[in-house]
Amino acid sequence: MTSEMTPLMSCPARYRQAMIAYLQNTNRTEKVLELCSTKIPEAVNAAVGTCPDVFQYISIGTAMGENDIRVLLELKKQYKKITATIVEPSPDMISTFKENVSKMGPLLDGVEFVWYTMTLEEYMEREHTVQQFHCIFLNGVIDYFKNLAESLKYLYKALDKNGLIAIVNVSVNNVFSAMCEQYPNLMFDFEVVPTKNLIPILDDVGSRYTVSEMEAMVDITTCMQEDSEIGNLMLDIFTHVANFRETAPKDLVDDVIQFLSNPKLLLHKSNDKITIRNNRDIIFAHPPALRMYQR
Repeated sequence: MTSEMTPLMSCPARYRQAMIAYLQNTNRTEKVLELCSTKIPEAVNAAVGTCPDVFQYISIGTAMGENDIRVLLELKKQYKKITATIVEPSPDMISTFKENVSKMGPLLDGVEFVWYTMTLEEYMEREHTVQQFHCIFLNGVIDYFKNLAESLKYLYKALDKNGLIAIVNVSVNNVFSAMCEQYPNLMFDFEVVPTKNLIPILDDVGSRYTVSEMEAMVDITTCMQEDSEIGNLMLDIFTHVANFRETAPKDLVDDVIQFLSNPKLLLHKSNDKITIRNNRDIIFAHPPALRMYQR
């Protein structure tokens, strides 16, 4: 890590651009949206069943909200009144989320949004009384928790006795897992936590859970093109360094680009296209049979 290199998370506008470029070049988006329309609401409905007058939903690290909106549209079919608590540290992401909600018009009638522009840790410090939620959604966010074990313990305290925590997380067959393992000193503003490292924490809490893997890919063709703005933005996401190609030493840039297309990650390579693995795990975690933490 050199002094010229800046953490991507400290540049909100660049982070938003890089995230959009990444999402436009992976089928993870469609895969997760499909998950949000089927498996997640089905699992929530099966766990919660009939609930009180207002269904309580919270999502941490929501980005632009497309996934949450899809989940909420499905949950609305079962629960007429929903309070959706949104915790997202990026003001740009929150702004876009609000725009996406507005576009839905009456389809989200009955859903009241409560917005928190902050991290989970800041939310935990702010909320001295632990509110109860029927669904807690963690989509690609646990890598950013400063203390994963303590954060999960807090979320279990906040989970209704019939509630469900839905986690979409990187699998071992994933570009971010591979990058973090290969370059542990590069991705310094977060740590990738593959599901195999998450399981012992769930076991310690005493949770009942299921795990399944969702296959996905990302097209990195533009990353091989030095003058591609899209490719450079995607390199920023993969390394979590703002303007990585411009600020990192050339030998490191070359090494990262070569590593991205290594055989362990590679799905398809031809003269005009390179795609690599971007799999996700889906974890449905239920409250422990016996509560281990006092409310």
